[in-house]
Amino acid sequence: MKKLLCITLFLFTFLFASVSAASATEIIFDIEHHHLGDGFKEDLTPAEPDGLSYTATFTLDSMDIRDAELTLTVKSVVPGPTDEFLDKVYLNGLEIGILNDYIPENTSDSEVVNITIPVHPAFFNPGNNNIRISSGNSTEGSNYDDFEFYDLTLHLSEADPITLNPPLKVAWTYRLPWKYVCEKPIVETLVKDGILLLSGEYEEGLIAVDAETGEPLWDKEWSARLVYKDGVLFAVHSSNIDALDAKTGELFWSKEYSDVWWSTPVIFGDILFFSTPEDRYVTAIYAENGTLKWRYEFNITSFETGGSTYYRMSNPLVNGNILVSRYYASHSIYTEPIAIDPAEPEPEIEEPVVEVGLVALDAKTGKEIWRYPNLGTYSYDPFIYKDLIYIEDEGTILALSAESGKIVWKTNVGEWADIVEVKDGEMLVNSGNSVLLNASNGDILKELPYSQFPVSSSVITEKYVYSTDGYKINIFDSIAGEPVWSSSRIKGTAVSDTTLYKDKLYLVSTEGVLYAFEHGKEGLLFTRGLENSATLYLPPIALAVMLLLLAVLLRKSDNRSLVLGSWLIVLAGVLLLSLKVLDPYTCAWSLLGFLAILVFFFFVPLALLAGIAFLVSGIRKRKR
Repeated sequence: MKKLLCITLFLFTFLFASVSAASATEIIFDIEHHHLGDGFKEDLTPAEPDGLSYTATFTLDSMDIRDAELTLTVKSVVPGPTDEFLDKVYLNGLEIGILNDYIPENTSDSEVVNITIPVHPAFFNPGNNNIRISSGNSTEGSNYDDFEFYDLTLHLSEADPITLNPPLKVAWTYRLPWKYVCEKPIVETLVKDGILLLSGEYEEGLIAVDAETGEPLWDKEWSARLVYKDGVLFAVHSSNIDALDAKTGELFWSKEYSDVWWSTPVIFGDILFFSTPEDRYVTAIYAENGTLKWRYEFNITSFETGGSTYYRMSNPLVNGNILVSRYYASHSIYTEPIAIDPAEPEPEIEEPVVEVGLVALDAKTGKEIWRYPNLGTYSYDPFIYKDLIYIEDEGTILALSAESGKIVWKTNVGEWADIVEVKDGEMLVNSGNSVLLNASNGDILKELPYSQFPVSSSVITEKYVYSTDGYKINIFDSIAGEPVWSSSRIKGTAVSDTTLYKDKLYLVSTEGVLYAFEHGKEGLLFTRGLENSATLYLPPIALAVMLLLLAVLLRKSDNRSLVLGSWLIVLAGVLLLSLKVLDPYTCAWSLLGFLAILVFFFFVPLALLAGIAFLVSGIRKRKR
């Protein structure tokens, strides 16, 4: 279902394309010069046009693409911005860029320009693909832009394959500077190029460690939302945006936007996109230096005048052309507290007016393109795949055109639906029972046996599904849905969701310990860094030994008061040590926690006082 993709490139010539041999990360389509347009132009090579468009085809066989860029060198392209002579570039029929947008206004007709067009990984097809470059025409359609291009190359960056197989053992642990008490740890974890980055959701701290060894690299005293590209970590904390060297933590640049709290950023090409989770703004900045590219302010004009309006924007999604964000707007007519006369009945307060929907912006300019309103209040955030945008609305999956916002298809899968992932033309949806849909038309392909575990918080690979259930790791067969392996109980009351990178699995426990697991068998009782469920048996074993000891001592002693008193005092100490052993596994509101409180505040004092009383009585009896 979720396929791990490995790269195999088969290159060949199609039409005017001359595709040469390529490495695993580079496809050189054409180094020859081509002239697109409709007229003779002696300054171009060749002077005669090849035609109005150029197409090259290539094959990708099972490849998991992390980043992609198309590079080419051009000459005599009409500079942007312009509304005509738009020389467009397409991948598999989907527009990925306009050459004019990359030409500065004052560029001369004879000047050579190197262009890099970022390509969204979802635009590629497993198997056959094609790239087309077209010459744009004038507004009247009477003539076309004549320009030259050469050195057409596609650069691909592969995602690291997951090679981890059960069973698992602890590879290393790292003690974090915070604990999570009883709640499931919510921590942002990012693993890129051998660097593991963790940021506390509610705790202050950003930590970088070596993903292979767990050795600390650097840390910061603030938590942040993270995104990474080419060795640079972009960290958003409160109203600040910092660009850091991911290996050293060295600051490249920092920007502050007063009174604005940003969401998790998204990077596409050389642009960072942000939205405000508690406000109405979407912003694009240049990743190189943090300079503002554009800023968009969302507004609802249909609300009544007066009152107050509250906005929320979801994390942005970008496919290169379109940026999409889910908006939530709530309007209340009251701006101040109402004075209530105690003698009068309490007035009925009107419910706020709420609007929920999607807004789409031009990713290059920030101009609004369309809105899709009237979504359910509790709808999930959208997904974007190729030229479609998917959103859940009260159990129905809607597929909207990224270009127009119109419904392409809709499929009901139950009372609720959570889109887990869209990949290779298929959509995995969790609706209690997991369903696989055709991403192009919404047809239900099959139901999957994934009701045993939380699909949304699991990591699903070609072979296995990795998930956590309270305080341990569970691994299932990704095809049959059957359990394959479970870990021993991890120290703490709960653990975070899993993060996988190459041959390791990472999670954080409520004890504030970062665990890295690798392939291997656990120890019988204790494994490096992991206290398993055997620890929980120590208190009952200790109590059983104490009862056996009491029986033996009472049988051999005539002074039972002395024996019982000494035993009760020792029992109080054993109970306290047992509580210490159980402490990491207990919460005050759980049954085990209630029993621990009862033992600590009732049985321990009672055993201690009774023990002292019996001991004094036994000593007096001995003296007589």
